[in-house]
Amino acid sequence: MKKVLNLLFNDFTNDNRVLKESRSLQSNGFDVTLLATHFKKELPKEEVIEGFKVRRVNVGRIKVLPLNLILFWIKVVFLYKREDIIHANDLYALPLAVFIKKFINKRVKIVYDCHEYETEGRIYHDKPYMKPFAKFFEKLLIYYSDSIISVSESIAADYVEMYGIEKPQLVMNCPVRSKEENRGYDLFREEFSISKDKTIFLLQGGYMPGRGYKTLIEVFKQLEKTKQELVLIFLIYGDGTEELKEMIKGSKNIFWHEKVSVFEYMKYVRSADWGILLLENLCKSYDYSLPNKLFDFIGGGLPVVVSDLKELSNFVKTNKVGYVVDASSSENVINVLSSIDKDTKSKFEKNVSIAAKKYSWEEQEKVLIKIYNSL
Repeated sequence: MKKVLNLLFNDFTNDNRVLKESRSLQSNGFDVTLLATHFKKELPKEEVIEGFKVRRVNVGRIKVLPLNLILFWIKVVFLYKREDIIHANDLYALPLAVFIKKFINKRVKIVYDCHEYETEGRIYHDKPYMKPFAKFFEKLLIYYSDSIISVSESIAADYVEMYGIEKPQLVMNCPVRSKEENRGYDLFREEFSISKDKTIFLLQGGYMPGRGYKTLIEVFKQLEKTKQELVLIFLIYGDGTEELKEMIKGSKNIFWHEKVSVFEYMKYVRSADWGILLLENLCKSYDYSLPNKLFDFIGGGLPVVVSDLKELSNFVKTNKVGYVVDASSSENVINVLSSIDKDTKSKFEKNVSIAAKKYSWEEQEKVLIKIYNSL
């Protein structure tokens, strides 16, 4: 049984992609250990989750990225260096994987899993001085990878052009097809006493700038006056949410729901009527992204309203699963949402069902296991 070391530079509390990959590898004959950080001391240092081992290492009590990262790398080198395959989740993990391969364990194979466009992420929008360093290190290290995984066609194509490598294989952030997918959930209506005649729009995920929160709040405050049957639910978590919570106080058609367990999450998705995702074009990573939120909506049976970014708009138009909107102004969004009523969802149900089967984790898992079996 080949040993896999899955490197993740966060505490592994809500990373659904990493959970699915680790679980799939473990259930297909690989011995998986996931090594994560341990900032939140209430989390166990060691546990077993769905068959694979999770170990969290202390990288300091204060979050100072360079220091935390160096401590993480050092501890990994001392703890794990004899595995058969290292799965490097994003660019933070790649230097460590290459160091082990070059200087300690030359037989180890590296799978570089680009969760996004690694050198074009939103972080470089705020800190542009870091971008040249990221590009330098990725270009220097990427050739040591034995397999590279991407999450969209546009990102894969750019990697080929930039580095002259074989096209990365796509493993998209799709949900597991639920055995309960035909079961109706109504958790939001039950918890917030939302009447059946209302249409629920859902935006969910970790808080990050550039995801159109303030535009949506402005839009739904306007809709409260003109189309009261439309309501919005934020299922958002993480640092930065307090300002949003203040902004929606007093709103009758905007609700806030705290973070839910990853194991309960899709039940809440299925409790909405539409998914909405108004990513702003802050960086190429956003423009080229196909986020897990999109696939979660589709997997939950929801048509979507998305902003007109490259990959998002192409997906929605190609699969005919909702509306694409120019989100540069609130008026554009209001015009689209105002055309939606209780019967509109039914127009997309067949296409959403087809897309949910095509873009499921069961299909993505086949690609992942094929990659690992070839190493």
